[in-house]
Amino acid sequence: MKRALILLMVVVLGLGVFGCAGMKPAPDKMAPVKVSLDTVERLNATAAKPPYQATDVIVYKINFKLFNPNNVVAKVDNLYFEAKIDDGTKEKMIVLAGSMPSMLVPAGGEATWSYADPLLYGGFTGQIATRGLGGAEGMKGVLRIREELWNELGADTKKFFIDGNLITSLPDYPSLGTVYQQFKAEFAIPKL
Repeated sequence: MKRALILLMVVVLGLGVFGCAGMKPAPDKMAPVKVSLDTVERLNATAAKPPYQATDVIVYKINFKLFNPNNVVAKVDNLYFEAKIDDGTKEKMIVLAGSMPSMLVPAGGEATWSYADPLLYGGFTGQIATRGLGGAEGMKGVLRIREELWNELGADTKKFFIDGNLITSLPDYPSLGTVYQQFKAEFAIPKL
């Protein structure tokens, strides 16, 4: 009986020691999830030459990589980005914008998030006009600029600028709060 009790205590103590050996220590600080631009693709060709139709589209797919440097699962909320092109103004023209639902990124691991959206030829008109880019030419200037930008996008000669933000938290450690961060990237589309 005494031997059985000693053997039972050794087994329980061994399980406790070996069980704790695999546990990760609780984090005392949170590192934000890192976002990087992985790839950008243009998924279709544009019409070969004008006249373009208001319903013509160029479809872009943007792939982001998210890396979690923490030793526990991280949660990404409110990931939002805008892709802009240089239109001669300081603010640049937004051509794509997207947001991601909440996502979990494994401890020390990566996740990928992709966003695809069509850019509508007819949709440029309003943005160009309201930003005053037509100048003294009025609507004729707006339509001229729209066609120039569309030709440059179709020829893959435009550089894109991304501004984005996200919020990181550790769901199992809510006392560590959240981290709000911004990110930037630039890219040019490889020709189809």
